[in-house]
Order: sequence, then structure tokens, then C-alpha cells
Amino acid sequence: MAETTTAPALDDETHAALTLYNEYVKADRERSQREKRVKKAERTKEEAAALVKKLSASGSAEEKAAADVAYREANDAWRKLRDGEEPEPAAAAEEAPSEEAPAEVAEATPADDDGGEDAPTVAVADEEE
Repeated sequence: MAETTTAPALDDETHAALTLYNEYVKADRERSQREKRVKKAERTKEEAAALVKKLSASGSAEEKAAADVAYREANDAWRKLRDGEEPEPAAAAEEAPSEEAPAEVAEATPADDDGGEDAPTVAVADEEE
């Protein structure tokens, strides 16, 4: 017997139900991914705010300015994600490795990070302490 590689024919009702289900699954995945991005952006914003607060007491003007810029960028990214706008992926990737801010943010990052992109930075910061 020859094997066929085509799927069995579905009636219209079954096809419509499967299409509706697939659309629901896709929408649910997108919603979950969006929620994760919003939470990550909120965590980044909170870390930047903690750094600004830490440097307000002691820190050079350059460090304070860099921390302030990092906070403003993180806050803007969080607001955009929260409001449903998607930031440009290339811009987000380019902003992440700035010169001084990530090293300072790493020091203020809590050790209970969930292993996102910042996990290696946190490990380095923990080793320094």
C-alpha cells in the first residue's frame, strides 16, 4: 500500500472549530509573551530607579547623569509596552549594552533574578561583592 502525506478531509464545521482554536492559542501565546515583556521592562525600570536613588547620595555627576538617562529610557520602554506599543527590537538591543549604566545596574540588581538576559551580569556583580 502506498502511504499518503495529505491530511484527511475535514468538514466545514470541524475546520472552522480548528481554525478558531488555533487563533485562540496564538492570541494566548502573544498575550503571555507581552505580559512577560511588560514585567521585564517594569523590573528594569525599578532597578534603574534604585540605582538613581543609590547614586543620589554618593556618585559622580557623570554616574548620576548616566543613571538618570537609563531610568528615563527604561521608564519610556515600560510605558510603551504597558500601553500596547511594541518597541523596535533593534533599538532595544542596542540600548542594553551601554557603557557605564549596566555595570552600575548590575550592582543594584537583586540576586533573585529569574534568569533573563541580565542573569550573567548579576552573577558577575555577586562575585564582586
